Amino acid sequence: MFGVEERGDELVAELEERVRRATDGLDASGTSLMYWFANSQSPYLAGCCGAPGAITRATGAENAFSDTHDEWPQIDWETVADRDPDVIVLADLTRRSQTAETAEAKIRFLETHPATRNLAAVKEKRYVLLSGQAMNPSLRTVEGIEQVAAGLRDLGLTT
Repeated sequence: MFGVEERGDELVAELEERVRRATDGLDASGTSLMYWFANSQSPYLAGCCGAPGAITRATGAENAFSDTHDEWPQIDWETVADRDPDVIVLADLTRRSQTAETAEAKIRFLETHPATRNLAAVKEKRYVLLSGQAMNPSLRTVEGIEQVAAGLRDLGLTT
């Protein structure tokens, strides 16, 4: 369309190389992730698809809500407690339009709410923080893959 196909090909190759470097030798199979985007009253958690789906597939982990086909369904905390994810990936948002937007507010909520304070990830403080942009389909999804892969390694949850 713009006559810059070569530049597009270079960008795609660069992004693919970043994903390859981030996930090289990474095996997070058996590790379940939960992605929390926003809102503590009716939380928006990642379903199977969208950027979190790409991040999860790239790292070889499992999304605790992969059976949910909406991109960002609202799921109650009792269901989260039943699934008890190994790691919680938190969107660190700068907006103030809903409850628990920042990662700090989300962690405070998780560590004090009766339905979440006993989750394995919460007790062990297994959190990975991402920008909101990295959790939405865009070029920044690669950043999300890099950060989740690094977080899983730092937490010792890969082989």
